Amino acid sequence: MATLTDEKAQHKAALEKIKSGLATKVRILANRDCCPACRAVEGVYNFDNVPELPVEGCSHGDGCRCHYAPVLDYFGP
Repeated sequence: MATLTDEKAQHKAALEKIKSGLATKVRILANRDCCPACRAVEGVYNFDNVPELPVEGCSHGDGCRCHYAPVLDYFGP
């Protein structure tokens, strides 16, 4: 099982990869059965306002399962 430090490092690396690509913003995606804390951060963010994952205060039994996804406003179909 990954430690919280490992999870933070993995999320940070994913965010950096998105920033260095063609994305104009970043989206936080939450699972359908997520907790209220995760539901509250779900959405689209500018790179300078992105909340850190895993979500602090997540109360889901399996832990935070949110992840980052690129937003390709100018480059997508």
